[in-house]
Amino acid sequence: MDNEDKINVKTNTSQLLAQKYGDKKSDNPRQIMPTEYHQYLNVFSEKKASRFPPDRKWNHKIELLPTFEAKPFPNYKLTPKELEELDKFLDENLSKGYIRPLKSPMASPFFFVSKKDGKL
Repeated sequence: MDNEDKINVKTNTSQLLAQKYGDKKSDNPRQIMPTEYHQYLNVFSEKKASRFPPDRKWNHKIELLPTFEAKPFPNYKLTPKELEELDKFLDENLSKGYIRPLKSPMASPFFFVSKKDGKL
């Protein structure tokens, strides 16, 4: 008698595609992206993404009413890793000009979402 174990397994389309194309990874967006989207390749440029877009006519600042009083809220408790990531984010985005030092008495809230690999 044969000691072979058999199981009933089915594959789906996504598994077949992953097996066929899974090893073929490229860093070149021109090879990854369909040709009809090549006109938008500049959107994925690291160099172009590191600058802030030019000022537009709809730029505005938020004017607070003279009677506005800031409400006190407790600070979020952050782990040392979260503080490090927050500092890195602030330094990077301040240097790019994406954000500016705060002039408002109110801060903007934020939160961290862990990635699948456990990084913040």
